[in-house]
Amino acid sequence: MKKICLVNQKGGCGKTTTAINLASCLAGEGKNVLLIDMDPQGHSALGLGVKPEHIDDSIYEVLSGKIPINKAIQTLRENLEAVFSNVVLSAFEQVMAGAPGREFKLTGCLADIENDYDYLIIDSPPSVGLLTFNGLMASDEVMIPVDPSFFSLHGLGKLLHTIRIIEEKIRHQLSIKILASNIDRRTNFGRDMVETLKARFPENCFRTIVHTCTRLREAASHGKPISEYDKHCVAFRDYQNLTEEILDEEAKMKSEFFGIRAPVEVEERQKEPMKKEIAFTFEAPADAAVQVAGDFNDWVPESLQLTESQGRPLWQKAISLKPGSYQYKYLIDDRWLPDPANDKTVDDLFGGANSIISV
Repeated sequence: MKKICLVNQKGGCGKTTTAINLASCLAGEGKNVLLIDMDPQGHSALGLGVKPEHIDDSIYEVLSGKIPINKAIQTLRENLEAVFSNVVLSAFEQVMAGAPGREFKLTGCLADIENDYDYLIIDSPPSVGLLTFNGLMASDEVMIPVDPSFFSLHGLGKLLHTIRIIEEKIRHQLSIKILASNIDRRTNFGRDMVETLKARFPENCFRTIVHTCTRLREAASHGKPISEYDKHCVAFRDYQNLTEEILDEEAKMKSEFFGIRAPVEVEERQKEPMKKEIAFTFEAPADAAVQVAGDFNDWVPESLQLTESQGRPLWQKAISLKPGSYQYKYLIDDRWLPDPANDKTVDDLFGGANSIISV
């Protein structure tokens, strides 16, 4: 069982969002996944449609030794199970103060289910305390979501220093991976943030970038992962790409360990050219329904998000595209229109024109 702990002492960086959606995407790929919420806020349950009153046994009862972990596991969907938390978990640090081996409580609880799952995803609180230490001690990989802010970059350095201390003092080695999250590549700051992370930590950054997307917040408010709420938005593509990257890396590590060649499909995915974020933009009234479709998404219309530019209503959507040439069109209130900002067109099959974009 591969164990991944999501950690960042800064709140709002996408830990819980990533935990929920990564676990769901891994389950969608046929992997048996267990999600454990170590955050007393209990947002993982809310994000997966489980109300607090429906949590009879939480991770607190497990860590305090009152029940075995099997009793607290809830089956959510095919291949996806979870152990949730609630506000009672806030008392864990006080109850365990001075107790021997308190940093290894979660590690001990996992012994009985070690062979029951392919992946364990641990969501930690926005602090580096006893609960987070338990998650780190039980894991073999740390995933650090970093949102675009000065405080995130500053806090990242301190967090990496803390992890190194843990490795030195307790002799527990951890693989460290950094995930750029909530990134708006349309802004200079967003682009600079990604480049800074890759320049400072070239060996630790995921290739995948999770872009800012309103649909993620909508999905959470409906108690659904993005894979169930909207498979046509950029957020689903991002988390699906992250899932494939993790699976490919795992397959590569196993191949190297056993001295065998990686599966052909893994090698081919790794050779695939990097995708580029393309911002589709259309100016239309605020009450319009604006969508974009093209041969990059099998001509299935995808909704654009309403923003403002110098007081003008502007509709935008970022889509990841591989290098190549694509035909596309906008759907405005049931009317198909070529891109007025793009003079490159080709005749369609209905007496009109499709816009062409080259990536």
